[in-house]
Amino acid sequence: MPVPRLKIAILHYQPDGEPVDPVVTQVENSLRELGHEATTISVSDRVFDILQEIERSQCDLVFNLCETFAEDYRMEVNVAALMEMARVKFTGSGTAGLLLAQDKILTKQLLEYHEIPTPDFATFDGVTVETHGDLEFPLIVKPSRSDASIGIGQKSLVRTWEELTTRVQAIRKELRDEALAEEFIEGREVYVGVIGPKEMPEILPIVELDFGNWDKSKPTISDREVKFGPETEGSPRLVIAQNIPPELRQRIERAALLAYRGLKLQDYARIDLRISAAGDPFILELNPNPYLEDKSELALAAREKGLSYTQLVGRILESAAKRYGLMIKAEKAPPADKAASAQKAEPTAPPTANAG
Repeated sequence: MPVPRLKIAILHYQPDGEPVDPVVTQVENSLRELGHEATTISVSDRVFDILQEIERSQCDLVFNLCETFAEDYRMEVNVAALMEMARVKFTGSGTAGLLLAQDKILTKQLLEYHEIPTPDFATFDGVTVETHGDLEFPLIVKPSRSDASIGIGQKSLVRTWEELTTRVQAIRKELRDEALAEEFIEGREVYVGVIGPKEMPEILPIVELDFGNWDKSKPTISDREVKFGPETEGSPRLVIAQNIPPELRQRIERAALLAYRGLKLQDYARIDLRISAAGDPFILELNPNPYLEDKSELALAAREKGLSYTQLVGRILESAAKRYGLMIKAEKAPPADKAASAQKAEPTAPPTANAG
């Protein structure tokens, strides 16, 4: 069922003096191609501007692309919470899903509770150490609440207790965050896109990070350089995963589906996994409202499934529209021509006599 014509405001973070992210224009063009009225709302560091601009737009729905606020990626949750408090309808995961997925320690604990495969891990909050499973070196050490591989690099891989202690202390000091150490899974890195409502989500084809001509003496770590560095011949790149046996594919998709539901995600998300040398999939983290640029993992997977970028945006919009009852509202509205006819047929009131 197509989504009725809506007024949609695209909310995005816009630092002063920087160009608009291409994804904003791409989503805007797609929404217009789908027949909607699309506007953009850029925010930086003024909370008041968010609700004021949304109200001024008189939109039916906000397409939420705001992943940062006031130069702090952790404020993504607060932006969603603000819209929820104001009863604003918006796409993507709400406060609960964003909060659970943003905190990697909470994510791991929930995955463990739901018996979803994830590497054994330990947490360090500066006072206590809590272990989950029998950890074996090497370990990869991450900040608990980071985005876009912030705080992750070759120095994150530790092989001794001394290196582990040093890295944990660095995260505490430099990023002021709790530290998470998990067993490093040397193997294929894959991404699973999930779209739709949490009750009936759709799994997209599996995308793999092909490390290309990677230096074999270095562990395969997807750091910021890998993710955001320029693509050259032989550099890491995204490809559709090949040679995944049906049984393994089923296990990967089941883990992604359970994680999507277990962490209360909705509309769209990306699940990151590693496949061990033994052929076992392990979820590393979940990304609600992942980067939606037309060359991203989600867009690549959608094209493999036969969906254009515009159709992918449409599926996300449809999921949110159904959740908020925007489809039903449109169905009940009378067609424009019938409404006009009814207005013409309605008798007019007699003119009022002038006093005196």
